[in-house]
Amino acid sequence: MAIEFTMPQLGLTMTEGTVSKWLKNVGDAVAAGDLLVEISTDKITNEVEATTSGTLLKLLVAEGETVPVKAPLAIIGEPGEEVASSSACHELLAAGVVVAPPAAPAPIAREVGEWVKASPLARKLAREQHLDLAAVTGTGPDGRVVERDILKFAAVLAAVKAPAAEPAPVEIPVTPLAAGVPVAGMRKVIAERMTLSWQTAPHVHLTVEVDMSEAVQLKRKLAESGCKISLTDMVVRCAAQALSEFRMVNNSLVNGKLIENAAINIGVAVAVENGLIVPVIRNADQKSLRRLGEEIAAIAAKARNGELGPDDYTGGTFTVSNLGMYGVDHFTPIINPPESAVLGVCRLNERAVVFESRVTARPMMDLCLGFDHRLIDGALAARFMARLRQYMQQALLLL
Repeated sequence: MAIEFTMPQLGLTMTEGTVSKWLKNVGDAVAAGDLLVEISTDKITNEVEATTSGTLLKLLVAEGETVPVKAPLAIIGEPGEEVASSSACHELLAAGVVVAPPAAPAPIAREVGEWVKASPLARKLAREQHLDLAAVTGTGPDGRVVERDILKFAAVLAAVKAPAAEPAPVEIPVTPLAAGVPVAGMRKVIAERMTLSWQTAPHVHLTVEVDMSEAVQLKRKLAESGCKISLTDMVVRCAAQALSEFRMVNNSLVNGKLIENAAINIGVAVAVENGLIVPVIRNADQKSLRRLGEEIAAIAAKARNGELGPDDYTGGTFTVSNLGMYGVDHFTPIINPPESAVLGVCRLNERAVVFESRVTARPMMDLCLGFDHRLIDGALAARFMARLRQYMQQALLLL
């Protein structure tokens, strides 16, 4: 009997995947466990095994196409068997029936002066054109005012204010725009998640300056003894310790509900080709500096080589993003949902500071905490950062 091979869920947060490459051709014999297809997600690219044995009768999704989890990808059965898909969607498509998309939500109108939910671009356009957002009917999700609403409202106002006799139109040569390229794969999901984070979580950023003198000396002494430790390793070690004391910073807010995360799982942002991936160090507060250094180096290498499994990048409760190695003096990182905070690490450089009543050059580094103000108050974030700075400046506490 012919059986559908469907898009697997390669991680708890995976909702769709892209067929990068078919590893078998129609007519090929397939055994359960054979590598059948290469699937790309927002995080990784995996070669997926066949779940049943037989002959590959039909490919339902072409290379490069993106489909949701559990969507049929191919049909496996006996040689010569008639292909029939149990998917209602495929049956309708085969019959030439066009499935209409869900109806758009009814527009929501508001009273003048009322606070309005609107996208950042809509607010920008409204400010530039001196428009009252409350007078605009929102057609976005939950009545959100979006770009098209502003453009439509502005066009109506322009038509009302236009003179009865319009001057003859002047033809202006326009250079055609180049054809756009659809955003797909990792880049697409990064764009969606960062937009979701910025639009739903009120971001606040708080920066502290850290004297890294003792940390630099400790790093040098450990290197002399054969133990190579990076500044990122030190930051993760100190952040884990501070999170164990300020549990709210380690929690999450999902659909209006507080999620109290029992484990401290710190994600370490790693730049890869065409994107960014955040592998997770689990139970970071229970590991020594040396052990953290080994795990961070190993998982970063797996990320760059495309060898991460679903368990390597899911379940994070806090993220550390280090751009210091690129010479960045300051940046404001965006929270990785559903986490409530992210720590940005800036470059280490010598600065003139007052130390023991005299001006001297000291190795200094800025740390910037981005946090969700719905869950974390400014005072709590400040206390967390003060404690983190204390651990960073007292190097012996890292051991």
